[in-house]
Amino acid sequence: MSTPTSNEVHRTNASLDIMFLQDATENQQPYIDTARNEINQISNTLLSGENFAPEDIRFGLVAFRDHPPEEDSFVIQEYPFTSDVASFASDLASLKAEGGGDLPDCQGDALAAAYKADWRDGATKVVVLVTDSLPHGVINDDRNDGDGFPLGCPLQNDPLRIAKSMGIAGITLHVIACEPTLSNDHKGGRDFYQGLAKRTGGRMIDLSDMSVLPTLIAGSALEAVDSELYVTKHRAEVRSIADKDNISAKDISLRLHKDLVAAGVQHSTLVVDNVYHKNFEVAGVQQSTIVVDNVCEQRDQHVDTWFNAENLGEGRKKIQQLGVDRVVENYQANVVVAEQSAGVETKLISLAQVEAVVHKCLVREL
Repeated sequence: MSTPTSNEVHRTNASLDIMFLQDATENQQPYIDTARNEINQISNTLLSGENFAPEDIRFGLVAFRDHPPEEDSFVIQEYPFTSDVASFASDLASLKAEGGGDLPDCQGDALAAAYKADWRDGATKVVVLVTDSLPHGVINDDRNDGDGFPLGCPLQNDPLRIAKSMGIAGITLHVIACEPTLSNDHKGGRDFYQGLAKRTGGRMIDLSDMSVLPTLIAGSALEAVDSELYVTKHRAEVRSIADKDNISAKDISLRLHKDLVAAGVQHSTLVVDNVYHKNFEVAGVQQSTIVVDNVCEQRDQHVDTWFNAENLGEGRKKIQQLGVDRVVENYQANVVVAEQSAGVETKLISLAQVEAVVHKCLVREL
């Protein structure tokens, strides 16, 4: 690969569109209130790097609950993009978290609305999904009983298909998972959301402490801004290598990462405490390194399954074959609920960040 000419891609004033997908079912009111109360902090964090003027940043919102007969109030409520922070705070203030019916909700419909939103050409496009539940149809047996729509969204809004379309359209999806509720109520939920976000070059972020929510939102957006800069810089080169050398995305990422690290290339990075211990216990017994490694390996397989599956039905079938029940039950046995720290740092670009750039380069529309 060509050698980078500087240790940093210099940012220029551009535009940023952030769409919140907010779970508005029971138990979500504290998250809604925190986002409303701290939206000025989120905006100021985004503006602090002097990369944007206030009018360059727009916030949009899609609130979601569920389909009848599980929920009779609404499926989704859409609020258009606005650069008026006070107006957006008012939109959030109008939401009341209640209802929801069964455990899964209509994230698929919210994702479909976000995909079709009035995104600006040339803007960095970011979707932030905040939820403590799974979409319908992810796992439809006794591991997640009570799914009113076990085969998926009744309107056929498949989250995996929509995430693929988002990736092609240049929309990055980040998922903020409200823990430990997600993992306690939905075994395999973290694996699903990691695979889903990865389809767009985004990430899943654990949230166990409400106070860090503003940092997670702003930090994930700033990561996406830097990622887009590197996509612009390296897209032609990455696509050329993929076409001419016929090597995998993983190998391209390793090669590019080596070059960028050698050049000292920096990337905005959201640094968050992991709310899970790697060395977990099951029934009070400390697990061996072999068991831990096996669990982590199988969880990685689950993430890759959701990342590669064409639709929920295909992924669901393969996950059942992998035996997700045992793995997730063991892994989730020692959930850590404690104060969580989070911050945004400028750090040497990581392999995971390069992998996101390469994925975006390869899937984007020409």
